[in-house]
Amino acid sequence: MKNLPYLTEMRHNRNSDNCISRRRTIMRYVAGIDGGETRTTVICSDRDGRVMATEEFGSFNIENIGVDGFTILMVQICEFLRQTGECEALCIGVGDVHNLRMQSVVKQAMERAGITNWQLVSNQKIALWGALAGEPGITVVVENGSICFGRNADNETARVGGWGHRIGDEGSGYAIGRDVLRAVAQAWDAGDASEGATMLMQLLADKYKITDREKMIAYADTNDESGIAQLAGAAEQAAAAGDAKALAILTENASLLSEQAALVAKRLKMDAGEVALLGELLENDTMYRKLLVQEIEKRCIGFKCVKPCEDAAEGAVLMARQSVRSEE
Repeated sequence: MKNLPYLTEMRHNRNSDNCISRRRTIMRYVAGIDGGETRTTVICSDRDGRVMATEEFGSFNIENIGVDGFTILMVQICEFLRQTGECEALCIGVGDVHNLRMQSVVKQAMERAGITNWQLVSNQKIALWGALAGEPGITVVVENGSICFGRNADNETARVGGWGHRIGDEGSGYAIGRDVLRAVAQAWDAGDASEGATMLMQLLADKYKITDREKMIAYADTNDESGIAQLAGAAEQAAAAGDAKALAILTENASLLSEQAALVAKRLKMDAGEVALLGELLENDTMYRKLLVQEIEKRCIGFKCVKPCEDAAEGAVLMARQSVRSEE
């Protein structure tokens, strides 16, 4: 644990009795928490943004670890905050911000820790604040699922997508992987490679041992969203090699996702700004990222796609710092 509490001691001679009294000055700070499904990141910084302490903990999902486990987690986090100094403001970003059991445990933990200035917000909000350094704009997140989130100059927010793989998640890793399976299945049904999925067939056979109908059905039935989403790599590899079917899959998904970004801009009455692209499929200069940038900037005239400035935990710190300034 990196921890710099910046404690100082001052001595004062009282009259002639040489009695020494000590006063400990505790450093004040603001803190941000990115509460994830598997990992929780806590960052403490002073008002000028200098990081004082960071630490990582386990899952922040109360449904995964139970009420008892979540209560222990909050005790651990609050003890870390106490050791760091005096927390002036705290922002906690979570996935299921409306979970009443989670809200109750967090509230009790804050009361016990004596932290009065705290807020519980969605992880989309802290991701946006971090990605655009606190400025208004839009984020497009592509992982197993997908979601678009935005905030305008009036601090109004809008969310589009994020409905899950059964009814949504257009343009996500899952959606691309599902479309890869579908393209190969259609080619097999045609009885030859007339559907143009020859390269995808070969990649599925070589990397995932999917060589016939039974193995494809078994793969689809036994894998969760992340297992299907990893097939997006096959589409990326084939498209980069010039495969028309794979390129069509990526282009279609990029188009669907760009529509959601445009809806965010429309709902927030924004006609210009930045769109930060987040998530594993967009971190590098991939074919899919290039296609998505083209589709978004074509559909959202006046907007420019950018890489994120900071991560979600840093975004939570920025929001905590903003809450201190608003009280001054």
